[in-house]
Amino acid sequence: MSHFHNEILLEGLFEDGLEMSTQELAKALDLDIDALGTRSFPDCQFDGDPNHKILFTGYEIYGHEELAEMYANKQFETRETGYA
Repeated sequence: MSHFHNEILLEGLFEDGLEMSTQELAKALDLDIDALGTRSFPDCQFDGDPNHKILFTGYEIYGHEELAEMYANKQFETRETGYA
């Protein structure tokens, strides 16, 4: 599969992740949910969508877009049709 096709596939997976809730993304990524919040931080912005929270897990803080990107990468790496 060409690099171009891989990018399109990855973009579609990212968009799928954006449509998921933060809780769904955390579960798909096997991340523990210590807390969820809506307060923005300098490196982690809340986008205003009530299904998109900021995830606190351990010592890490993730915004929804960051989780969607992690989800896309994980799904891409485990798909039989895509390879890096």
